[in-house]
Amino acid sequence: MFDSLRGMAGMAGLMKDLPRIKAKLELVKEEVAKREVEASTGGGAVTAVANGKLRIARISFDHALLAGLIDASAPEDGALAADLVTGACNAALDKAQEMVGGALREAASDLGIPIPAGALEGLL
Repeated sequence: MFDSLRGMAGMAGLMKDLPRIKAKLELVKEEVAKREVEASTGGGAVTAVANGKLRIARISFDHALLAGLIDASAPEDGALAADLVTGACNAALDKAQEMVGGALREAASDLGIPIPAGALEGLL
């Protein structure tokens, strides 16, 4: 019985702080949206940059490295090039998710909000 009362008191405290929590999370959202992370595949042949909005900002190619890996006239090498681009994008998005999750965990800690392990991953 007392545990449920404590839980209700905790919830009331969170509701009271809701404007402060919302303002902090908006600030974190704006800050993280400006950050970028990058990942490469093929030894740097393909580099993808993702931002805090979990979007690919740009993709670049080191043409000399890429030319050494693929033969543009070979169909299977076209598939390799596509795999390199896909891999770089996915790796960059994974890094961006880690970055956003870290920023949210830090903000929750600053606000005194307990976040169970693994809870943020489902939100991203």
